[in-house]
Amino acid sequence: MLDPDQIRQARAEAAQWAYDLLQSDFVIFDSETTGTGFQDELVQVGVIDGRGETVLDTLVKPTRPIDPGASRVHGLSAVHLIGAPAFKTVYPDLAAALGGKRVVAYNVDFDRRILYQSCALYDLPRVEAAAWECAMKRYAAYFGSWNSMKNDFRWHKLEAACANEDVNVYDLNAHSAVDDCRLTLRLIQKMAEAVD
Repeated sequence: MLDPDQIRQARAEAAQWAYDLLQSDFVIFDSETTGTGFQDELVQVGVIDGRGETVLDTLVKPTRPIDPGASRVHGLSAVHLIGAPAFKTVYPDLAAALGGKRVVAYNVDFDRRILYQSCALYDLPRVEAAAWECAMKRYAAYFGSWNSMKNDFRWHKLEAACANEDVNVYDLNAHSAVDDCRLTLRLIQKMAEAVD
């Protein structure tokens, strides 16, 4: 358990990370998937730059069916993916959008894993960023709720984090890859406001 001074320090460091990030060149990446397992694939990818401009927004036709649970979350089904390009077609644009960049994602470990799984499926090189950074873990420190079972700050779903911070979400569609990128950017901007 952290004492109140340590929690305040963690919050200040997370806010400073957000502030510094906004002064730099970075992109935000998000994906929707066929599921959460170690054989699952991308069905939608979104990338925006630090100004909120869309860099890449595309559906991706997977080789496997979408798990019904995943479909309930993001609302995509096989019908939506008719005519969508295969990952190998999307790959050059995605590699250009992320390769060598400072990439931020909300739950970066998950999005990066699914991306790497998709690369492996098509025998394509991994997309290597200059840095992979997790906005979810930074927000967890910013919020400051300790999870003693995990001995770390408690993670929050993106929509819950935005609700906690009164981030405007009404013009965006949660669980659309590009709109989740925009929600992440707005949350980072809100965190940065805490810097004195």
